[in-house]
Amino acid sequence: MEQLKGLRQMESTLSLVSDHVSVLSSRLEALVFRAQRIAHAMKDGRQEPDMMFGYDLQNFRRDVRTFGNEIGGLGTTLGSISRAAQYDEESVAHAQSVMRVCDRLQRALAALRDQSQLAHQHIRQAEHKMEAWYLGQEIEALVHQNQGLHTIANKIVIVVSTKPGAPPAAPPPSAPPPDAGRRP
Repeated sequence: MEQLKGLRQMESTLSLVSDHVSVLSSRLEALVFRAQRIAHAMKDGRQEPDMMFGYDLQNFRRDVRTFGNEIGGLGTTLGSISRAAQYDEESVAHAQSVMRVCDRLQRALAALRDQSQLAHQHIRQAEHKMEAWYLGQEIEALVHQNQGLHTIANKIVIVVSTKPGAPPAAPPPSAPPPDAGRRP
C-alpha cells in the first residue's frame, strides 16, 4: 500500500515539475523575443528602450537555480521507490503514468535547453551574453540531473508488473548467420 501511495505522490510531483518547466519555457521564450528585438534595433543603429532586459534575465537565471535546487531530490525519491518496489497489480497503472510523466519532463527540459541556446545566440551585449551562457549551463545541468528518471521509472514498471517467480522473458531468436547454409 505504501508503494501505491508513493507512486501517486511521485506522479503528482512530477506532473507539477513538468508544468513548472513549461512555465519557465514560456518565460524564456518571452526573453528570446525581447533579445531578438534588441538585436534588430542594434543592427539598425537605433537605441532600444528595453532597459530592464538584463535585470529580467538575471531574475530568470535565479529562478532556474532555485527550481534546480527544489527538484534535486527527484531521482533519490524515485530510486527509493524503485528499491522498495514489488509486484502489485494495482500499482501498474500508476507506475506507467509515472514513466510517461518522466518522459514528458525529459522532453520539456530538452526544449528548455534548446531555447536557452537560442537566447544565447540572439543576445548581443557582452554582459547579457555571459548571463545567458551561465543560464544555459545551469539548464544543461538540470537536464543531466534528471536524465535518468525515465530509466528508473521503467525499472519500477517492470518490477511492479512482473509476478514473483515468473520466468524472465525469453530473448528473441537470433537470425542465423548469412553463411550458415553454405558448404565450404
